[in-house]
Amino acid sequence: MTMAATAKTAPVGEPTALIALADALTDLLERETALVRAMQIARIAPLQDEKQRLTDLFQRALKPQDATASPAALEGPARLRWLEAGRRLAAAAMENERALRVGRTATERVVAAVVTAVSRGRQPPSAYAGRRAVASKPRVAGLTFDHRL
Repeated sequence: MTMAATAKTAPVGEPTALIALADALTDLLERETALVRAMQIARIAPLQDEKQRLTDLFQRALKPQDATASPAALEGPARLRWLEAGRRLAAAAMENERALRVGRTATERVVAAVVTAVSRGRQPPSAYAGRRAVASKPRVAGLTFDHRL
């Protein structure tokens, strides 16, 4: 059974389910980070619903009904597994956030450069043209940028 399947079937309050959720969310964040770095932005959108679902489940699982269902109650190998899953999730979340921030900054710089270039192309001439010179018509450019990341 895959980690995502375990995350879907195990009771949310169980520590083992919490570990499976952490693993599934980590895997999804790592996939999303790889897609951002590869500039395959269109392939990220389908991951968002699953990312939100796993995040919601994980947050609910962190609020156990009783102390015995808490990850703090884990002992031995299960506790080590929980600590490793938490470490991996934290690292994946930080790396994902960093990649998204870098991607957003790069996109904003490209947009600013395009806007500047278009604006410069539309400026009126600052000097008279030579005899019989034909003034160029202003160029009109339509731009659309999808800022959803």
